[in-house]
Amino acid sequence: MVAALEWWSGTECTLYTDPKSYPLYGNENAIVVLNHAFEIDFLCGWTFCERFGVLGSSKVLAKKELAYVPVIGWMWYFLEIVFCKRKWEEDRTTVAQSLQNLRDYPENYWFLLYCEGTRFTPKKHQISMQVAEGKGLPQLKYHLLPRTKGFYVTVQNLRGTAAAVYDSTLNFRNNEVPTLLGILNGKKYHADLYVRRIPLESVPDDEAECAAWLHKLYQEKDSFQDHYTRTGRFPGPIMSPPRRPWSLINWLFWSCVVLYPLGLLLAQLLSSGSVLTITAAGVVCSSVSMGIRWMIGQTEIDKGSNYGIKTAPVNNN
Repeated sequence: MVAALEWWSGTECTLYTDPKSYPLYGNENAIVVLNHAFEIDFLCGWTFCERFGVLGSSKVLAKKELAYVPVIGWMWYFLEIVFCKRKWEEDRTTVAQSLQNLRDYPENYWFLLYCEGTRFTPKKHQISMQVAEGKGLPQLKYHLLPRTKGFYVTVQNLRGTAAAVYDSTLNFRNNEVPTLLGILNGKKYHADLYVRRIPLESVPDDEAECAAWLHKLYQEKDSFQDHYTRTGRFPGPIMSPPRRPWSLINWLFWSCVVLYPLGLLLAQLLSSGSVLTITAAGVVCSSVSMGIRWMIGQTEIDKGSNYGIKTAPVNNN
């Protein structure tokens, strides 16, 4: 997937960050807080993970449904990805246990959190701001109201293991609307990511204070997005790491290993002359194609979950 973004579509990914923080990226455990407004924001995150050498050990707090997605979901299960049902009564214990398993993880990792809980849409934003008004919180223009409980549990369980919070804000130039299908079709996009490194010890221990800290963080993220909308760039210097060849080499190697024997098999089936065999091969190929299209559909905004659509009670964090 990273090779498709970087080498097939040629999408450019630019990093804005503090030069003093840059040497620490990839050399420490961190909690990444990323906005969730684009279909390929996860893929841009993976790209930066790969460039800093932590793609293989990157983690995410993901919805349980993704565990059942063929190949990717199974891979995530064995890579100790933390899954949640987005029902706090059930998630409180299971998420904490999964996070505790990361305390002795042998490699540096980045743990990704979408604190908004779901992808940004105008309808979800309207409902989220109704909740914010009921709580007396400032309105956000470019984000949903963050869900603070998952962030608090993550911080508490990784405190002493993770060194920092990477506040990450993503946008695309010229109002581009990137899609995974566009990437697979070879369309080039231009992604800009602004990252602030915040030492974890600056995050309060108290749950209420931690929630207030996160709300303030999202108000700052909103101001960064507003700055980007007005100027076409994020504040601060550009410190972009170059793309590395390893994802391309990996892609080419497995393409040769998998596609060559499949090509031979398909040629034998077509040359057999059996109508039944050719029909069966056509059905299998069509099924695989439909399966891939379904997987792509899981990233599309207009086919996203209804999580966040129902008006939440005012006392819901």
